[in-house]
Amino acid sequence: MSVLTGTAALAAPLRMVLLENHMPLSDDKRINVETRILPKLQQIALPDLQIEPKLLSNARAWELLRQNSNYCALNKVHTPEREQFLYFAKLPTSVYPPLQLLSTRPFSDQPINLTALLKQRPELKIGVAAGRSYNAEIDALIKQYPQQFFVRSGDDAAENLALMLGKQRLDAVIEFAAIVRASLKKQGISQPVFGQTLQGVSLSRGYIVCNKSPLGLQLIRLLDQKMQDRQYQADLVRYHREFFGEADYALIHADLMRYFPQQ
Repeated sequence: MSVLTGTAALAAPLRMVLLENHMPLSDDKRINVETRILPKLQQIALPDLQIEPKLLSNARAWELLRQNSNYCALNKVHTPEREQFLYFAKLPTSVYPPLQLLSTRPFSDQPINLTALLKQRPELKIGVAAGRSYNAEIDALIKQYPQQFFVRSGDDAAENLALMLGKQRLDAVIEFAAIVRASLKKQGISQPVFGQTLQGVSLSRGYIVCNKSPLGLQLIRLLDQKMQDRQYQADLVRYHREFFGEADYALIHADLMRYFPQQ
């Protein structure tokens, strides 16, 4: 009996708590790429790894990631600061076109220098999500010009900011165009939105991250192996193609093929 029990214990799957901080507006799985890929991740992980999703606020998620060895999170942008306390998966779970300055009235037909715009237009109120890393330059500007940025917290920050933009309570938001347009469409708001390129802003990749501990390293390495599955990769590429419009998908296609060349 003791031998059988020991064998069963060895065969038990590892358990990963995977934190999410994006709340879909409904059961429409096209609201973002991550909500569609999560069931595929759970499927390919078995029988070696059990993934338990957990929806938390962004601030709480970062706190628990530092405290729990089997906690991981979905869709995090790689930064040197985060690498100090997190392990990053080798492959992204999402690739997004460059963030844009989205507004109901165009500022310019040329790429926008955000620093110059903030200095020229001190009355502007631009919406951003709390706890999010945009890029080093934008993160620094948010701290430098706090009076010109409206910082929204919560699981549904992006959708709420889109709604405020659609109702013209904000002059602009910094976001992915597909997220804002999908959110407004879901709310039945037909307000046109203009997407304007920001100088120095490139496409964005989201990765699964795990607590920087021996168990976290074991979890991320196992997940790296599982994400080599051909059908999983084919589905991931298809989800991106279906979610983004033709113009946006063209911006990320080459990067997707760099990571998933067989698809």
